[in-house]
Amino acid sequence: MATINMLEETANYLLNHCFLLGSVEDQRAKYLYVQDHLDEVRAVFAPLGYLVLLYPAPLQAAALVNGHEGSQARLLKYESILLLVLRLLYLQKRESLAVNADEVLVTVEEVQTELQKMNLPRRLDQKTLENLMRTLRRYNLARPVGRLSGLDSRIEVFPTVLLALPDADLADAAAESGRTRTELGLYERADEAGEGEE
Repeated sequence: MATINMLEETANYLLNHCFLLGSVEDQRAKYLYVQDHLDEVRAVFAPLGYLVLLYPAPLQAAALVNGHEGSQARLLKYESILLLVLRLLYLQKRESLAVNADEVLVTVEEVQTELQKMNLPRRLDQKTLENLMRTLRRYNLARPVGRLSGLDSRIEVFPTVLLALPDADLADAAAESGRTRTELGLYERADEAGEGEE
């Protein structure tokens, strides 16, 4: 009976959070359950069109994935931007850490520095950052370490940022963005040419 309860608990957790991490203490038991009972967990989600993917070390993550349009989490613009920044910082920090290090920590100052490079219309204030972090924490992408009270406050970035924004998706988005800019450039040139004819 305990196994059925663990199956239900783990399935509900995945459904609500999308990702599970073996390196996070309060999620480790669920991750190990998925690892040891992968077929059972997959059987729960298969009729709904979901896949359960297991990523061994160094990621140590389980992911619930659904390819159907409209079933993915929708992030707000600044949540997406923050996720991109955290992914970038995660990759930078990961290179400098020891192979066996589990935690990747970034400071609010490092996040703000990367955001400033983007020339965004507004600065990310503390209240907005806290709200954005709630969403990222919900999906097990990152979490604050203590309170976000100043520039030296720290954020733990989970390896799931790599799964939430895979390289292929980023390349597709960059290509689409480039195509859109090129098309806009053509429209602008056509408008300019039309103005000269009047």
